[in-house]
Amino acid sequence: MHQDKAPESVWEAAPEPAKRRLRLFRRDPEAQTLWQSEFEQQDLGEPLGLWATDQAVALARFDRVTAYAPATGEPLWTWQPPDQDVIVGASQDSQDGLGVVLHHDDGEGDATHVRLTALDLGSGAVAWSREQPKDRLGHVGADHARGLAIGGGRMATVSREKSDAPPVVRCLDARTGTVQWERSLPDHWGDSFSVLAADPPVLCVLSVHESGNRSRPRLYVVREDGEWYVELPAGYKDFGPAVAVVGDMLAVGLEPDDPVGDDEKSADTVLRAYSVPTGEQLWEWRTDHGRTLHPLAHRGYLMVGNGYGSRVTVLDPADGRVVAERRLPGFSYRARYAAWDDRLAVVCHAVSETRRVRVFRWK
Repeated sequence: MHQDKAPESVWEAAPEPAKRRLRLFRRDPEAQTLWQSEFEQQDLGEPLGLWATDQAVALARFDRVTAYAPATGEPLWTWQPPDQDVIVGASQDSQDGLGVVLHHDDGEGDATHVRLTALDLGSGAVAWSREQPKDRLGHVGADHARGLAIGGGRMATVSREKSDAPPVVRCLDARTGTVQWERSLPDHWGDSFSVLAADPPVLCVLSVHESGNRSRPRLYVVREDGEWYVELPAGYKDFGPAVAVVGDMLAVGLEPDDPVGDDEKSADTVLRAYSVPTGEQLWEWRTDHGRTLHPLAHRGYLMVGNGYGSRVTVLDPADGRVVAERRLPGFSYRARYAAWDDRLAVVCHAVSETRRVRVFRWK
């Protein structure tokens, strides 16, 4: 997630309009479509992870991991979890060319262990596999593990040992399962949690009740030596589905409230940047490209895609200035993104028949 900064010439910079009203008279360059996956004739399940490297573009779902040639989209390999296991989580990045999946036997309700398997993205071979005690990983359900994130060679989890105890955030080595550190939050606040990132651990409190009253959701950044949080401001209903870290800057989207009436203009979606060490707000960027934003770090810049998979904007992480924008032909519901070299993969999270993966050349 921490990458060297590339010169702006890499992005073939497109000027930012002086005023939003000029957007109607401006047409951003269209990214070249390299390939897209075949149309799925049935619901094969929502994607759980996406890895994109110069070796493969790989998609993890509940029953398998499928890899494609990055240049052509030709199928390369498929891996299925052993026995009766289902995949419930996947790493957010690929360390040393490996993608990690978390899987368990969902037919065994009282199982005490889950398994982690690292796959070589070039060949699909298993690089390592191990069991992990389940009780230290928070809630691991039949189809997802929202209380856990894998990335940067580590796992970040959140759980509550007792109903009257504060939540505990743990950081574990993904390869060995060794607990690197753990930290209790300073109060009992919160009753539903999701971990958005493991580098650094970012804890999003999604649904919160305090003393019987509805409270604003919080986004926590937790480190071994401390934590800070921000509350969701009025006019917004949720934090975005992903965060991105470039150096000491963390970016997250804020999804606006639903409009009250049909004639009311939706509020702009906001991307806010915070200092990782202190939680200080550094800058914000507003856009009307879509109500959900997905930021990711690439080449030392911040790439921000919308939830429709139809546009990506490159921002300078120092000040939020627009460096370039590209239109992406096609559409994806709840789009997620992965970038490598000068290419970008977009995956659709619709629980329906669709073209699941599209790949573009940025230049």
